[in-house]
Amino acid sequence: MTEQRWRVWFGDNAASEEQLRRIEEIQVTQEMDAYWEAQLRMVVCLDENGTWRYWPGDSSAPFSRVRVEIDIGNGRFAPLIDGPLVSVDAALDSQPGRSAATLVVRDDSAFLNRDEEIEAPFEHRKASDIATELFGRFEQIGDTRIDATQASPETTTRRGTVLQFLHELAQANDRHAYVLPGEQPGTSIGCFLADPADAAGLPPLVLIGESRNLINASITQDPEGGERTQAQVLRVDDQGVTHFETSAADLGLMRTLPALPADLTPRRLLTPSDNTREDPAAAATAQARRNGYVYRLTSQVIPGRYGGLLAPYQKVRVDAGATPHSGDYLITKVVHRITPSLYTQELEAKADSVTEVSGAAVAEALGGGLQLSVSVSGGIF
Repeated sequence: MTEQRWRVWFGDNAASEEQLRRIEEIQVTQEMDAYWEAQLRMVVCLDENGTWRYWPGDSSAPFSRVRVEIDIGNGRFAPLIDGPLVSVDAALDSQPGRSAATLVVRDDSAFLNRDEEIEAPFEHRKASDIATELFGRFEQIGDTRIDATQASPETTTRRGTVLQFLHELAQANDRHAYVLPGEQPGTSIGCFLADPADAAGLPPLVLIGESRNLINASITQDPEGGERTQAQVLRVDDQGVTHFETSAADLGLMRTLPALPADLTPRRLLTPSDNTREDPAAAATAQARRNGYVYRLTSQVIPGRYGGLLAPYQKVRVDAGATPHSGDYLITKVVHRITPSLYTQELEAKADSVTEVSGAAVAEALGGGLQLSVSVSGGIF
């Protein structure tokens, strides 16, 4: 793997060498169903007159654009974040080398979360169509990726910010509403997408063996996780009752075995706040899928040993040897840390099932199989 590189854009201009030298560390936190946020820690110091030099607040206006890109060694820069500067935090001290200013940057969904309003009802509109319209109101959103939905409720009323409303629509329709950095500086992509069905083509994360690129893996199981979600709604037209029931196993598992056998899977009712539509199928499906992710993984990538760029909303394979925990995981959070000398990735991910492990696979993992040696001796007196 070739040398890893990074660069920063302030507005339309790439950061100068002098500006890059003043950056001590960049931390970009990317999380599912939350703001993506970057913190750029920059050196400041006092001159002989007691004036702070290199103070970024002098030249960085509120909501001016900042973009961070990384080249992991493949010769191509990929954006980690592109969005507005939302604050400048200070850590000041009279002692040399102990002062810094931290630029806090969020993705462009910050623009979608500015104004709370009550908007006239959207009548007989699909959630995906509403999402397309709302994203289109913001000039920062240069493109959209929308998974179509089917239901067309009689009315859907927005109360709150656009971002809050999009999250409500997404939760009720088994989708996620979020913003990704665009290919070009100053642009973003508005997304209204379901969990991915297939892996993203990322290289596998390997915990043991010569190709090991993962350390400190912790896998926990939620003892209350997994459910069969039930919903029932009174229909207005004929006063009948619509029943719907589903589980993660019905929706398609990531692995071969469910977290719990069918007879031990608890039954849960659809949350009342989500059980407001005449057809509860989409909301019940969303809850069953959400609560079906029973297993949580946290780990770190070994610097310089992994040839992929991790990001939420993607699937990646984790090889943990001959254990039920080897298999695909859906990434929920990645923390990228960049310094002048090192780039690291920390991840959180989740899974809804386990992998069946045969006895032969366990034996091979323990040393290439089992061998039995018998020695018999006898004598005649």
